[in-house]
Amino acid sequence: MLKKIFLAAALMLALMLGAVPTEAANVDGYEYTSAQYNYSIICPKQPSVVPVSLLYEDDSKRGEVLIFESDGYFIKSGWVIIFDAFDSTLIPNFNKDSKKLIDQYIEAKKKNGYDSLELFELTKGNKGVIGITAKEIEIDEDGDGTIDGVAVADRQEAVVFFRSELGRCISIQMMNNEINETTLGNFRAALSTYKDINPNDKKTGDKKSKDKKSKDKKSKKDDKK
Repeated sequence: MLKKIFLAAALMLALMLGAVPTEAANVDGYEYTSAQYNYSIICPKQPSVVPVSLLYEDDSKRGEVLIFESDGYFIKSGWVIIFDAFDSTLIPNFNKDSKKLIDQYIEAKKKNGYDSLELFELTKGNKGVIGITAKEIEIDEDGDGTIDGVAVADRQEAVVFFRSELGRCISIQMMNNEINETTLGNFRAALSTYKDINPNDKKTGDKKSKDKKSKDKKSKKDDKK
């Protein structure tokens, strides 16, 4: 309950302050850039942003929640973006490993709370796995291997697992009141716009800027002589 109170307060603050997106990338949405996690992605609209730790009891999770529509602490539409989301030594490389190994992983994952799971291409040369969470989940309350009941989820959600260009292990979860062909198609299109921002490039850019200013100053001094 306390977690929900903090989340509600954070959502209200985020909605009042707004996120800090870059200028509109195109007519279809905003290019949101995260200075904390060094990535950008095209959103359907300007998001409000809160830390992902507000959604989970596990405070070690790293990432952000991009919120497009909410009702109190209930997120009606948004994306949960988590970094270090899986162990790269335990999950197949969807771009390099054999089809047999990837198929085995997908079949095993289907038994773990998913109605469907499939391999798909985010961008040319980079594949990931997208799944739809199950509406009904069987529960073994005492761990004896016997199903004791079935839990019904409030809604189904789409979840994607992939490795980014810089090799980061990322999951992006779409939270939406309705998952259909249109919402899934828009989500897949948005995933193709994800980009890593290399921190070293920022430093290089800053250095170039400083070097240019230094040269300009030197040029002005030379002109005065």
